[in-house]
Amino acid sequence: MKLFSKMSALGAVLVLSTAFAAAETISLGSYGANVGNGGVATPAGTFNNSALTSGGNATYNISSGSAWAPAVGSSSWVSFDPNSGPTGGNVDPNGTYTYTTTFTAQGGTYSGSMVVMADDTTNVLLNGVEIIPPGALGNNTHCADNAPTCLIQFNFNLDPVTLLNGLNTLTFNVQQTALVYQGLDFAGSLSNGSPSVPEPGTLLLLGTGLVGSAGALMRRMKASALK
Repeated sequence: MKLFSKMSALGAVLVLSTAFAAAETISLGSYGANVGNGGVATPAGTFNNSALTSGGNATYNISSGSAWAPAVGSSSWVSFDPNSGPTGGNVDPNGTYTYTTTFTAQGGTYSGSMVVMADDTTNVLLNGVEIIPPGALGNNTHCADNAPTCLIQFNFNLDPVTLLNGLNTLTFNVQQTALVYQGLDFAGSLSNGSPSVPEPGTLLLLGTGLVGSAGALMRRMKASALK
């Protein structure tokens, strides 16, 4: 009888541990693998994502100078070009520059927000699906007229978004149309909120199965003892 009680208790513990999956918050932000012109080295452990790459190559932290809004929080403005940005002096050709970063998640539905800035502008794709469109370039020869731009830390609401169980990818396509500066900065977080709780029917089936297994084990042990 003691064994059956222990098995039943074990079943209850397993039911509860399965029912309440831990909530998860993912901190995201831009940082390069190298320090560029006036950029600040941001430790990789600050965020839950990998350093930004461009075309598979490592990127550089660069300075915002006085022409761009300061980087968000502990993130850094980033570019494939170590001498890009207001303090670098390089003129990057017009075109689209793609940056990527990866992070892991439990998967499911998440909510949160993200501040994104770019010169001239950028869109944001999560696992290939656009979640933030590019800003309107308009007549501004410095940055886009609308967010994402390089002048305002605009907060984009991400509610909800769906993450994969395992590796997820953020992609930024930075548009450069007016020559001179080029770069990207972002920071934000995503959370799956309260722990998920299966429906009562699921819990009942799981608990019944575990207790039934305990009973079957008990009967087999009694049968062995009688032989």
